[in-house]
Amino acid sequence: MITDKAYRKYLTYLAILVFLLSLLPILYLAGIDRASGDDWGYGLLTHRAWLESHSLIKVIQAALQTVDNYYRTWQGTWFSIFLFTFQPEAFSYEMYWIVPYIMLGLLIGSVSSFLYQVTVRFLHMAVRDFLLFDMIILFLLIQFAPRKKSAIFWYNGTAHYTVPFALALFAIVCFMRFVQTWRKRHVVWAAVWLTLLGGTNYLAAILGCLGFIFLGAYFYRKPGNAEDESHFADTKQGRKVLWMGIPLVLELIGLLISALAPGNARRGGETYEISLGRMLGAVAEAFRQGIVGVIYSVRQHPVTLAALLVLAVILWDILREKVRQETFRFPLPGLVIFYFFGTYCAMYWPGIFAGVEVSGGVPNTIYWVGVLMTFCSMLYGLGWLAVRLSGLEINKNNMRYLYMAGIAAAFVLLVLGRSNVKDSTDYMCLEYILTGQARDYQAQMEQFTQLLTDDAEDEVILPSINDWQGPLMHMPVTENPDAWTNQTVKEFFGKKRVVSIPRQEWEERMQ
Repeated sequence: MITDKAYRKYLTYLAILVFLLSLLPILYLAGIDRASGDDWGYGLLTHRAWLESHSLIKVIQAALQTVDNYYRTWQGTWFSIFLFTFQPEAFSYEMYWIVPYIMLGLLIGSVSSFLYQVTVRFLHMAVRDFLLFDMIILFLLIQFAPRKKSAIFWYNGTAHYTVPFALALFAIVCFMRFVQTWRKRHVVWAAVWLTLLGGTNYLAAILGCLGFIFLGAYFYRKPGNAEDESHFADTKQGRKVLWMGIPLVLELIGLLISALAPGNARRGGETYEISLGRMLGAVAEAFRQGIVGVIYSVRQHPVTLAALLVLAVILWDILREKVRQETFRFPLPGLVIFYFFGTYCAMYWPGIFAGVEVSGGVPNTIYWVGVLMTFCSMLYGLGWLAVRLSGLEINKNNMRYLYMAGIAAAFVLLVLGRSNVKDSTDYMCLEYILTGQARDYQAQMEQFTQLLTDDAEDEVILPSINDWQGPLMHMPVTENPDAWTNQTVKEFFGKKRVVSIPRQEWEERMQ
């Protein structure tokens, strides 16, 4: 007879296989990925420094100069700008392939660390069960991020959103490790991650801040230890949690430096102001948009909903066993779940407060935080319910029926929302590859680089390239030499003039 654990074992094997296979189309396109737009602009000074000196010190000086320039004229996110300057093509025109590998590595590493900490180190779940959760959630985050370019492929977008999201999760893991071990090195690492986070996008900074506030409140009077994380006592040890106030203060200082940048006011225009009234108004609107966002997600993300439904069944199966074996507490579930929902809503706040059109990475962060907060809410709510019902005997056959019902419901959702599959990263990548567009783009970009690196030509005429490149970012050079992209390309490659003309016309000229 197949046991409940056997169901989970087979599901884990299947989840691992599906996840690994899902990475193949993305990694294939890594070799075709190229710099575009802001990559050239932010990487200009570091590129020049590298070509002239090949000195890391000179490159860092150029990076700091770029931070200063943009801090004064455009935006205050000082650490993001610092990262922007190190876009791979600043050092080699053949290095951009590394971007998807770095971003996938950060996403997988940060999310896996967070889930491992919560499920294995705190709740003592089996590593196999952690892998099941991990594979499903990572699959959702990678496949259904709304803006593929800014999630994985475009360095400038990923450096501003994917990297900070990972930093926030790494910092939260450091906090949770600290309350288990009370080792100061976790405070030091948290301070590093949160300090840097203060100079990145405001969504990730808010995520880190709210995560630390929640953990500080939860563990202040409930200290744990490495030997028995499930045992909490009301002792003075809880005050050690206050050490994590140091990283939090450092993040707030970094945020203040970012917010006070002269470039923010210049970019925001005459309507830009920092006031308490505007902040509070943005909070109310963020909750409204959060509710709308949940309704939209239920309608437009059936695959995500189906996967979370299956996860809920698995969580209930595991938690009902765990609360019988160990002492767990899940106090104030309504308040905690509301806090998790508020954290999701807070991701809307920066865009509302700024009053400007948000960039492509914002929807990604909102979606990622929404998935993680939903998982945390299910974990906490079902944990509380399992504790309340721990005295009841649950027939094992009923759990099997629950598994089958959950999978059947998920299947129905997938059938009804099958069009959502077309929104997946793999679908977009495969469509781009199988239609031959990927290979065409690769050949055209090799020609693009060859023409621009020809030292004999100061004024370069380029054949046009389609600006739609599937999941890849491409901001085309236009026929207008004064256009922004033309100017950044001209400066980056050291030319006097760069224009683009229709490819057929260009080929006729070359004959």
